[in-house]
Amino acid sequence: MITDILELGEQLQLRAQVVVLGSGIAGAELATYLARHGREVILVESGREQFEPSIQALNDTVFIGKRHRERNPNSYYHQYLPPELRGVSRVRQFGGTSNIWTGKWKYLQPLDIEGRPWIANSSWPIRFAELLEYYRMLAKDYGFGDLEAEAVRPEIMALRAKLTTGGLKMSSFYWEQTPTRTANRFGDEMRRSQNLHVVLGATATELRLDDSCQRVTAVVCRSLEGRELIVEGKVVIIATGAFEAARLLLASNRQLPNGIGNAYDLVGRFYSDHPKHATGRLQAGPLTRQYARELQHNPRPRFGICFALDDATQREQKLLEHIVNLRPIYEIPIIGSVWRTLRGRPTCQDGNGRVASYRVLFATEQVPYKDSRVKLSTEYDALGQRKLEVDWCFTDQDRYSLAKTLQLLTQRFAEVGLGTLDFGNKPPSLETMTDAAHHMGTTRMASHPAEGVVDTNCRVFGTDNLYVASSAVFPIGSSYSPTFTILALARRLGQHLLQTTSKSTTLYVSGK
Repeated sequence: MITDILELGEQLQLRAQVVVLGSGIAGAELATYLARHGREVILVESGREQFEPSIQALNDTVFIGKRHRERNPNSYYHQYLPPELRGVSRVRQFGGTSNIWTGKWKYLQPLDIEGRPWIANSSWPIRFAELLEYYRMLAKDYGFGDLEAEAVRPEIMALRAKLTTGGLKMSSFYWEQTPTRTANRFGDEMRRSQNLHVVLGATATELRLDDSCQRVTAVVCRSLEGRELIVEGKVVIIATGAFEAARLLLASNRQLPNGIGNAYDLVGRFYSDHPKHATGRLQAGPLTRQYARELQHNPRPRFGICFALDDATQREQKLLEHIVNLRPIYEIPIIGSVWRTLRGRPTCQDGNGRVASYRVLFATEQVPYKDSRVKLSTEYDALGQRKLEVDWCFTDQDRYSLAKTLQLLTQRFAEVGLGTLDFGNKPPSLETMTDAAHHMGTTRMASHPAEGVVDTNCRVFGTDNLYVASSAVFPIGSSYSPTFTILALARRLGQHLLQTTSKSTTLYVSGK
């Protein structure tokens, strides 16, 4: 069932076994998975089925460090989206930020999880093998391509072997034909479900605790029209992005002055993203020409390739992992052929045409840095809630790693035959690169509350029934899309909750 908060009447109260906040990738997965298995679930979403600028404005943020990109109808980013969503990094609408996602699914790698001695705070408190189990499970359930089969395809193995000789490595991602939009994928199921009640237009503004301050007893939700809704559940899951997860924990400070889960002042800290640069060019070398068909972006669905320095180089030089993704730019008929002939350049041909050059997308990993953080601002939004203040900042290690990686990648791309990297007069720097809308780390996972905000089951330390399901829990985020890992952690949490909750209660609505 899907209803709007305006359809529920004045000052209502809802109750279920599980309350999920947010309808993006994690929230939709958890809500539908638990409902299918007999748990009664209420999913609360700030937005509505149609995009509303007034609700979107609740995302307005105060930046005191490096700024993030903002809505811009003429933005280079998201040209395939309606103008009102171009350049936006977070969306308040049914389906959440999946409404603007590009549909690239990629595993984290063992090195990303196991930790690197030269990068402080870089290890996850869970093992890669555990995540791999969920990656495989979800690839089947969602109908993704098999990344492990792709890794041993003869053409990919041959390319990998040639890269290895030059101190490079590659990894693959699966690119959907139509990106997963949770409102589309799960909307009909949500409407038909007897166990799931979705409430739209309701923004979670506060978590209320019992007298022990260890258990969430209610979620206070409000709408811009002045309606208030109290939602109660045995389990509460914050399935918003990293910004709003931290904001809600910090804003719930009526009983705990520093907010929930913040006994060690870690909520909002270790914030990271993937700074990226998208205007570089690659003039194809012989190896790129040989494997041009593997570098196509269309037709989809298909597998794509990321390039990086190999693990041995990263270890030897004490580097973070930064990746290069290549996008073909095709020749203009006749003009391109003449231009290429005059310069004596050989043809680079893929399945879609002759490639003039490749646009280089360069994305960086970031050191987990305690002082890169989000916190509550002194400014207020239309609901009377304190806005977020974001201080996205970097370390000397970030800057060293970026500069050294660019030097080595440029050298090794040429040596191995991939071609000539050219970043023009404005090479990538952390000051000029943009964010990737991959917000991570504000409620990081740890084995002990002095090191993070949630435990290995994503339960907020100091609470019995509050969980976070998003990239907010990432201790470190590598340098590529976090979405597959968000989904894997959501399914993992769903299975954990099935083991700790039983089929019971009846969903009800009661006036106050």
